[in-house]
Amino acid sequence: MSGNHSSNTDFFSGAVMAELFDAIGFQVADEASYNHLVERAELSGERSFVHRRDATLHGRCWRLGGGLEIWSILYENRVGLYYADCRPAFRSRYVHLIHPWELIEYDEDGEAIIHGGIPGGSRVVFELQNLTEIRPNAFRELHLHVALAGLAYTAQAEPLPHDPRLLKPRFELAERLPEFADDACENDYVIAGRVLAWREITNPETRLRLVWMYMDVGEMRLEILINRHALRGPLLMGGWVTATVWLQGHVLQDSEISARYEGVDWEYETSDFWTRLRRGN
Repeated sequence: MSGNHSSNTDFFSGAVMAELFDAIGFQVADEASYNHLVERAELSGERSFVHRRDATLHGRCWRLGGGLEIWSILYENRVGLYYADCRPAFRSRYVHLIHPWELIEYDEDGEAIIHGGIPGGSRVVFELQNLTEIRPNAFRELHLHVALAGLAYTAQAEPLPHDPRLLKPRFELAERLPEFADDACENDYVIAGRVLAWREITNPETRLRLVWMYMDVGEMRLEILINRHALRGPLLMGGWVTATVWLQGHVLQDSEISARYEGVDWEYETSDFWTRLRRGN
């Protein structure tokens, strides 16, 4: 690649960005530690790119294992090449169908946001992590298959009360709430719901402990990732968790969707399958 190649650290946005890196097990306290991650992503990341008018976005995906990733994006035009963004990512396990959807790109910032609907649920807004590795024809589809997860700033866990009906699931955009409106990113959410599954995982690079949770937040089931030290209260299977999260996701291609297939979904009753059988004569 030709042109000027320089690091741009203006996109390190203090405490908010540090909390997001913390969610996947990296302590980013200053520009030096941020630049270190940029350099590691450049050296160790899988390379991809996408052309946009008179520019090119170059992606670097440093895969740490277990779904943990660091994404670095470089912006190149006729003037030169510079780092546009570096951010944490988690490529989740379960697949969501998004329809209808709208993609909004901020090319010079290295970012893309998807607004879309979940069938039977509400609209979602999330950061698209893997824009540069998606085939262009994927965006001609009426629907998208997405791996969706929230990186949690903080979370509070507690047992269910004797009457669970007293608790109400929650999935709300933070910017619509007075207490968060001034500081929230457009894809920040306040969520609350029951824990369906959870496990501890370890960042293989830093050895810091993380917690993966699978939650029923009412309108959908969502994966959450948080640093163990940011989780307050006793985490129990079937317990209740309230959290603030930065919603992000990856658009999946056919091979990735088939790789996630794990057999029959036993939440369906056997009778549901029989009702779909019809004699042709």
